[in-house]
Amino acid sequence: MIRVEPGPEDYAFTVGGRPAYVTVPLWEEFQVFTEDCFSGRITAVTDRPREVAPFPRVNPLTGPVELSGVRAGDIVAVHLAALEPARTWGVSTLSPGFGALSGTRGSPNLQPETGERVWIWRTDPDSGTVATTTEDGRRLQVPLRPFHGTVAVAPAHGEVRTSTVPDAYGGNLDIPAVAAGATLYLKANTDGALLSIGDGHYAQGDGEFAGTAVEGAMRTRLRAGVLDAAHPDAEGFDWPRLETDDEIIAVGCGRPLEEAVRVALNTLVLWVASACGLPREDAYQLVSQGCVTRLGNLVNPSYTVTVALPKTLLPGAPRLMSGLHDRLRHPEEDR
Repeated sequence: MIRVEPGPEDYAFTVGGRPAYVTVPLWEEFQVFTEDCFSGRITAVTDRPREVAPFPRVNPLTGPVELSGVRAGDIVAVHLAALEPARTWGVSTLSPGFGALSGTRGSPNLQPETGERVWIWRTDPDSGTVATTTEDGRRLQVPLRPFHGTVAVAPAHGEVRTSTVPDAYGGNLDIPAVAAGATLYLKANTDGALLSIGDGHYAQGDGEFAGTAVEGAMRTRLRAGVLDAAHPDAEGFDWPRLETDDEIIAVGCGRPLEEAVRVALNTLVLWVASACGLPREDAYQLVSQGCVTRLGNLVNPSYTVTVALPKTLLPGAPRLMSGLHDRLRHPEEDR
């Protein structure tokens, strides 16, 4: 198995603009180590994030990884086979001018800025929780739910974007569904796709309202497949999609929030119409009556939203995206 473990100088803080760090064959499993969004530099509640990991040196990414055989325009399927916290602790913070309840340059207010605070969360895999302690000694606990906040391919037209931005190429989506067992579909904008991954989260509520999740280093096993750009199932693909064993999920990015919702909703309606052979109006009606809509983040340069539909509601039990998810999920059955 190929193992991708960057040294301290190998991490990227942008998506695009860098040559591949390593080349990985399609369909073969490989493992990556990803650092937390503060590059592992926050280890105590007395640390100050803006001093030890100032913007834009936040959200380091492992990669880019060239996926051999991918051509520009193809649809890349990135399957997260397993995610394991690489440390027994994670970090969350509050920072001035950041978070859903803070004023910003684009949405100012006259309230005092939030102070800078750090929480260290300890993982307990046996109980499936992460927990921290308040300043007065009380315990706070939430479920341990590892996922990757950032998975991306190189942007279109040679753009270079910071690792904090989500868009059509993926990026800093902060969507908890990007977890073990899920397949993320992204449109390759360049040969080899140039996959980057990072921003491991041990826990996060919908919206990432305080500005960070419980940020943590991660070891992740992945497999990648591809759908040729000329394949009928690739027609109309524009924004990221997710598939799990139980759901299909469309991702939308934008500001204001309703624009992100519209992107995700439109993506899912078109996906259902194409996969099930339904008129768009019928697909729209099915999605409207059966979907679940969730916030990814409400703090990044663009907001993210998912609109999901249970597979059990899809008429005709269609073979989605040419069965890429099932092939990557159960490679032993694809031989």
